[in-house]
Amino acid sequence: MHKAETIFFQVLSDIRDYLHNLTLVGGWVPYIYATYLWKDTEVMPLTTSDIDFGVGQPVETIPPETIYEILLAGYGQRHISMDRMFPVVFHLENVEIHFLSTEDMPKRIIDKLMGRQINVSKVEYFDVLLQNRVPINVMDNKANEYTIYIPKPSAYIYHKGLTFVTREYEDAKAKDLHYMYYVLRFCQNLDEILLELKSFKKDKRFIRFMENMNQYFERISSRGCLMVEKENGPDDYVRSVREDAFDRFQSLIKYLE
Repeated sequence: MHKAETIFFQVLSDIRDYLHNLTLVGGWVPYIYATYLWKDTEVMPLTTSDIDFGVGQPVETIPPETIYEILLAGYGQRHISMDRMFPVVFHLENVEIHFLSTEDMPKRIIDKLMGRQINVSKVEYFDVLLQNRVPINVMDNKANEYTIYIPKPSAYIYHKGLTFVTREYEDAKAKDLHYMYYVLRFCQNLDEILLELKSFKKDKRFIRFMENMNQYFERISSRGCLMVEKENGPDDYVRSVREDAFDRFQSLIKYLE
């Protein structure tokens, strides 16, 4: 994890002037929760090395250079299409930096902040994350501090629960469900998170969230429980991860019904 952390903080350092316009999403979010929000978590989450940022905050105050121009020096590029120069995905060593946004984000806003040369993926329901974000201070091993934005744990759970079923590969679905399980298991303010999750009931997409939860966690033998168990691996703290996942997701379902 040390190498991945070093690269993570290098990326933050390189784009630090843009961090107020970005929201950290994806697999690094549980790591931030565990390290900086909850702080004394015994078990660190399994995370991916790739770094994902959401784009969509107001861009009135931004540096004159685009993020593309900043990353052009020192980062490698992967071309999305072999027959086109742009758009590109940047990477630092073997870690890719991805940028995502809502399906209706105006192109002019993205171009102003990012540059038209960077690939920015449009993601379904992404507004859930961008509209429910909070600032948090993080620090590298040289005591350099950065203020980044992350989704509230409730929004993170809600978005994962809405979208994991759309993932093309089973291992990606399993990772998303395990991220949800990790938050439900190790958060230190579960009552607050559940209350915030309940506020999403007024969102028309909430029905889909509940359908997904019921489909994947109806029984202890349901796919969701098996996927979480496999993704988690051996565990020193609970007798059966499958049973624990079933209990936690069933408690979530019953609370939200």
